[in-house]
Amino acid sequence: MNKNKHFLIAFLMLYTSLLFGQEPFTLNQGFSENKNYVATIPYTEIAGKLIINVSINNQNRKFILDTGAATVISENLFKELHPKVLQTVNVSDSSGKTDSLPIVSLSQVTINSISFKDIPAIVSKESKIIFECFGVDGFIGSNLLRNSAIQFDEKTKTITITDKPNLLNLDKKDAGKMELSSSQSDPYVWIKLKNEKGDVATEKILFDTGDDGFYRLSINAYKHIIKDVNVFEVKAKSTGSFTAGIHGSAEDTENYMINIPLMEVNNMKFKNVITKTTYTDASRFGSGILKYGKITLDYINKKFYVQPFQNTYEISLQKQQWPIDPVLNNDKFVVGIIWDQTLSQKIKKGDEIIKFDNMDYQKMNSCDITKSNKEIDKQKAIIELKDAQTGQIKEVELNKY
Repeated sequence: MNKNKHFLIAFLMLYTSLLFGQEPFTLNQGFSENKNYVATIPYTEIAGKLIINVSINNQNRKFILDTGAATVISENLFKELHPKVLQTVNVSDSSGKTDSLPIVSLSQVTINSISFKDIPAIVSKESKIIFECFGVDGFIGSNLLRNSAIQFDEKTKTITITDKPNLLNLDKKDAGKMELSSSQSDPYVWIKLKNEKGDVATEKILFDTGDDGFYRLSINAYKHIIKDVNVFEVKAKSTGSFTAGIHGSAEDTENYMINIPLMEVNNMKFKNVITKTTYTDASRFGSGILKYGKITLDYINKKFYVQPFQNTYEISLQKQQWPIDPVLNNDKFVVGIIWDQTLSQKIKKGDEIIKFDNMDYQKMNSCDITKSNKEIDKQKAIIELKDAQTGQIKEVELNKY
């Protein structure tokens, strides 16, 4: 049986790209002191974020492992370490917002027994939604991982890092090609999208473990693909915002709720994939795909492996959706987008969410909401709202569709 979280709270948290001026700067610097290394590391999963132990200056730290971005440290850690500043650049987060931030060089980052030297890292301005809520000092990104292969095993909640991919028991039949970005080695993989008539669209997407979803369709990719072949079934469209990046909530824009009849990922087939468009240039896989098999990113040979659990190569993902999505805005949990337009006379964008079913958000702070994994396995539920215009309290019944 499919279960839905109380709401999908999309925090696409990391810096997806550097915005270069006339002189490009690459984060693909640094190296590992070790050779012929292999280490298996446990991770803690909180709201789809993979948190690992890292040692910097012989101090144990907690970092989020985010393949869809560069290595990042918090402003507090920057003040503590006083690392060498390499450059200041404009950086775009995954909600589309930009900021100017320094890049520093970390003299040594140790993960288990593997030591990485002179790793460039972006210094983030303090963001409660990330550093405080998840209790981390930064992010391990693909620029650090670029000379390794990394395997994710959701069953054992472990990550294996090695410079010898042949040690990972990989099968060629599970492999697909992978491309790395020139600036920070973000991994891109190819998928096929098909409609019921058999029409096919091929898409290059980012593999981003900083995203807690399964597959998120870029609004730009959606518009580009439908010019050639329409493999999508539009369930709903609406204007609003339901994602946030490290620089804050995304601006309101037109979004689509989409059903994809068939998605092929290497040899795996996913049927009836429901997704919602996002603001970034590239679509992405998030950590949600890890529940379906061992995933290996072989940065060395530029290969992407999906080894399904229990040899299950065909999976149906069809599930019903709630008719609204929320967003955290100025520490308030509010309605960000309304998918079912029949609710437009009852619910407004910006209405504060007081309760949803048995979830009392007045008793939760923004961190509690961000990290909540509470699931409501119901077809309908009552939502209690504070009207954004009048301040009146109202109750509305929501039905999945």
